[in-house]
Amino acid sequence: MNELYDKLIIRVIFALLICFIVYIYKQAHLILYPSIKHQILKKFAPSKNSTDTIHLFGRIIGIGIIYSNIVINVSDGVYFALGQLFLESIMVIILYLASLYILESIVLYNFEYADEVLRRKNYAYAIICFSHSISLAYILKTVIKVSNSSLIMTVFLWLFAIVLIGFCSKTFQIISKLSFNRLLVQKSLAVAISYMGFILGLCIIISSALDHSLQDIKWYTIQVILKILLSIIIIPIIRKGLIWVFSIQDDLQVKKDETEEKKLNVELGYGIYEGAILFTSCFLTTVITGNIYYGNFYPLF
Repeated sequence: MNELYDKLIIRVIFALLICFIVYIYKQAHLILYPSIKHQILKKFAPSKNSTDTIHLFGRIIGIGIIYSNIVINVSDGVYFALGQLFLESIMVIILYLASLYILESIVLYNFEYADEVLRRKNYAYAIICFSHSISLAYILKTVIKVSNSSLIMTVFLWLFAIVLIGFCSKTFQIISKLSFNRLLVQKSLAVAISYMGFILGLCIIISSALDHSLQDIKWYTIQVILKILLSIIIIPIIRKGLIWVFSIQDDLQVKKDETEEKKLNVELGYGIYEGAILFTSCFLTTVITGNIYYGNFYPLF
């Protein structure tokens, strides 16, 4: 009976530590994101500005996703486990906020949080920031899992993952027919939903490629790149298959003689079509690239 009470007390202590870590995570935003200090230093009213609420709760959900994969081992003592969790958490917070800053600097370099969220209440911008928070959290969760709590391996994998997602994020203009910057200025939800499906699907592909045992850095890197190249081959096949099976007609026809105003008039349904098809294609692609095991299919000679 005493053992049960001891375990309960230990769990309560770790729960309090996680709450303190979340507080540090909240305060850490002031370093890279001084423009959101009103979220940090004042009481937040969710109903006051819904775009701000989407932006904030994306960050909250993101840190929850990352911690869902952290393992706490108390076999070496409670104090040691508390110290290890605290140090690992500081590293995770730094890497996560740095990831958000880098990706938003690449994708949203023409836009500012204060202008789009506080002044213009741009839902499209808020949804894109929300999708960044979720996708980067999912990738960082995989990085922590593969690195097995090794600081050096975590930093290496994080840098590798950021290079991959930063490079691949620039392909949205190639894959989508929608004009990202112009539609985002117009607060178009179509481009926001389309981009959300794109970036979440991209994070699924990258996480699947990263998620295997790390023994040799050279061969690990080669395997990750080969998986991503294989995904690039498989995704268009599955995408075409989904469109053919469900008889989906691409009804966005942009002619050269159309005015700029007409080009910006894109229905929400088209954005949902692009985002959902690409996201589903990426999910199904991971079955092909990561879930086929040959076993003894090929005989050994």
